[in-house]
Amino acid sequence: MEPDQQAADEEIMCRIESELPVEENRVYVITGAAGGIGRATAEVLAGEGHRVVVTDIDQAAGENLTAQITSAAGGVVRFEQLDVRSPEAVEELAEQLESDGWPVFGVMANAGIAPPSPATDYSADLWNTTVDINLNGVFWTCQAFGKKMIQRGSGSIVITSSIAGFGVVSPERHAAYGATKAAVAHLAALLGVEWARSGVRVNAVAPGYTNTPILEKARSESPDVFDQWMERIPIGRLNTPLEIANATSFLLSDRASGITATTLHVDGGYSAC
Repeated sequence: MEPDQQAADEEIMCRIESELPVEENRVYVITGAAGGIGRATAEVLAGEGHRVVVTDIDQAAGENLTAQITSAAGGVVRFEQLDVRSPEAVEELAEQLESDGWPVFGVMANAGIAPPSPATDYSADLWNTTVDINLNGVFWTCQAFGKKMIQRGSGSIVITSSIAGFGVVSPERHAAYGATKAAVAHLAALLGVEWARSGVRVNAVAPGYTNTPILEKARSESPDVFDQWMERIPIGRLNTPLEIANATSFLLSDRASGITATTLHVDGGYSAC
């Protein structure tokens, strides 16, 4: 490397490091955190010593998770019931956390549903509900917390997409899910570019088939379908929620300070085939 280029690179790195906040005791918000990937991410972030705001529409499940994480990891965790379909509710939570002295550095926009239905049978209600949670709810979450991050000049958002947003998975039939997961991956790119100069990074994580209670149920009900999935996954197994959580924790952290407007696939090689 030429001396002038090396000096320039070192100057850039020094500037970046000086601008980054100290990475400890940060506040992270996770939507749809009561189970599966959201739950695992909450556990990882709490275990790293951060303050975690667990949100979910299911109050009982959310409160139970909060108690379990607090007991096991010793982190500072609080539960807030939240319906991401309401922009007013998300905005109110962002304001409340700010006034409580919990300035949010990072958000995992994870709330989502995947109701199965042949495309010819979708009701308007089912389609609109899926879009409202999986796409609109993600945007309201990014908007409300993104504004606070932009004001402070730093922050990180990770949106949960899916392999279903990058290709047609089969034999599942959930067009609304696949369409919304494609949309939120592109949303991450759009916001990542728009907010880059403001010090706010936005990325997506695209999990493959992951060993969550939902997939366990599908495995027991349709073992032949499960066998088809296994045949198409190069590593020959499901991902674990912890693997998705670790990828999300990485993208949220300063370890990924040069990464924005992209999607990290955690799918055991599925998308490459």
